[in-house]
Amino acid sequence: MVIDVHVHVGWVRSVAWNIKGWLYADVDDLKGYMRECGVDRVFALSVPEGCDPLVNIVSNEILLRMVFGDDKIIPFCAVDPRSSNSVRRFLRLIGMGCKGLGEFKVPLKADDERSIELLKVADDYGLPVLFHMEDNRYFYGVESLENVLHMFPDTNFIAHGPGWWRRISKGSDTASYPKGKIEIEGDVQRLLREYRNLYADISATSGLNALKRDPSYAKRFLTEFSDRILFGTDFPCLSAEGGVFGLNRQHIDLLKSLELEDDVLHRILHGNAERLITQ
Repeated sequence: MVIDVHVHVGWVRSVAWNIKGWLYADVDDLKGYMRECGVDRVFALSVPEGCDPLVNIVSNEILLRMVFGDDKIIPFCAVDPRSSNSVRRFLRLIGMGCKGLGEFKVPLKADDERSIELLKVADDYGLPVLFHMEDNRYFYGVESLENVLHMFPDTNFIAHGPGWWRRISKGSDTASYPKGKIEIEGDVQRLLREYRNLYADISATSGLNALKRDPSYAKRFLTEFSDRILFGTDFPCLSAEGGVFGLNRQHIDLLKSLELEDDVLHRILHGNAERLITQ
């Protein structure tokens, strides 16, 4: 059993040096990835419309209609908290079948009062929240994130993005994708130890880089936090080297290369995700 907790349907702009322009993936493309790579279920994420110039993901309503009745594709939804009707719209999407809030990629501090209003709704309905963290850009601020984790101890949050994963190591390096051995642990480990409602997905370049930069440490990290790490790819985003995440198998091949214990690998590949959607 494999569950990919981070996939999209729609347009994404290439960041690869050897691929220019936009790539479109529809539901059939998503199902093709799942079939070819042995993925049994996915969390299909939207993003707040207009918040990221590099994506044009299908709208929440269209996504929900596209996957209606398919129990292998679990739809999340995301609305812009700056909109005056954001709470009302979120409630409507829940009524349409939304199973989580995400990808919550909003240009606000994590504890901005407008975001808090949406997080209250997720908390009331017991929905997980998958957020994209990027310094001074999206859902940012470590202290702000801690405030949110304190405010909603019964809500499960899934961390993703370079603003999260670069903090697997501590230091003065502010690069989005730092390199080198992890000599001193950072906020990632501290927060995972302190907050049992915090999870993290290994998708995209950010998660991949955090594990690849120091494989021997990655094995210890994944073992310690095996009950809160989630397999994800960010399909159909393209890696900087070219190739579609998910189909290129980089994330799952890395996990398998670390020779993790079977129970650790099973929790990361599906057990933790199953727990999130059955609570």
